[in-house]
Amino acid sequence: MSQSALKLEVATPKGLVLAVEASVVQAPGVAGEFGVLPGHLPVLSALRCGLLTYSVGGTSHVAAIDRGFAEAGPAKLLILTEAFATKADVDVEATRTELAEAEKRLSAVKEPTESAAYQEALRDVTWAEAKLRVAATVH
Repeated sequence: MSQSALKLEVATPKGLVLAVEASVVQAPGVAGEFGVLPGHLPVLSALRCGLLTYSVGGTSHVAAIDRGFAEAGPAKLLILTEAFATKADVDVEATRTELAEAEKRLSAVKEPTESAAYQEALRDVTWAEAKLRVAATVH
């Protein structure tokens, strides 16, 4: 692997879903978006639902990732996430229905925002929104 690339691996409970050499990666951390370049200092970050963007051979790619964790080092970025979806994976109409149902469940939760029911409904809303954002990308 050259110094101008880092190995990006994304794993879900279903197994390894992505393994590429990327020149730059941006991920949705719980404290905000962060970027990783080759030679990055070691870092561990919790992830939230959002968009993972990465460049391979000068071409930009985007995927939706669910919550999880990222471990970065000088030559590798490993992302462990509950779900991963590319533009080709997203059924827009089904995802719009999924979003509407999740929003309905979220608005019906009468428990505090720290409750498991609220957090799970919120996660479903943000996951559907991330998938729709990926589906709308030009890449």
